[in-house]
Amino acid sequence: MEIDETTKKILEKVGLSFVETEILIDREALLNFSIYDELKPEIDQLKKVFSSSSLTSLHKEANTKQKWPLLNLIRQILRVYGYKMEPIRKCDGYTVDGIKKFKRFFLVQKIPLENA
Repeated sequence: MEIDETTKKILEKVGLSFVETEILIDREALLNFSIYDELKPEIDQLKKVFSSSSLTSLHKEANTKQKWPLLNLIRQILRVYGYKMEPIRKCDGYTVDGIKKFKRFFLVQKIPLENA
């Protein structure tokens, strides 16, 4: 399935491009509500491409009903195109008290075909 132009704009806005086979994206970028607000016109365009019954992130009330609407939108779009988002934690040093800190990422990779 070929990625349409509206979807490409949305994915590029959050820092995803499909030049590489695996992409590491910072989770904080997907929790940014200002980016979600900027993408609202594109989300309306996506409703013409995808059914909102299959993608809950396209629902009218998604921004109030969902905790992380941008993360859900990206995850659901990637799933349609055969990609998955695997959560990853990486060590980000230690606090003064000696507690380990983590940075959270998502590894975006192609879902392998079952019969390949």
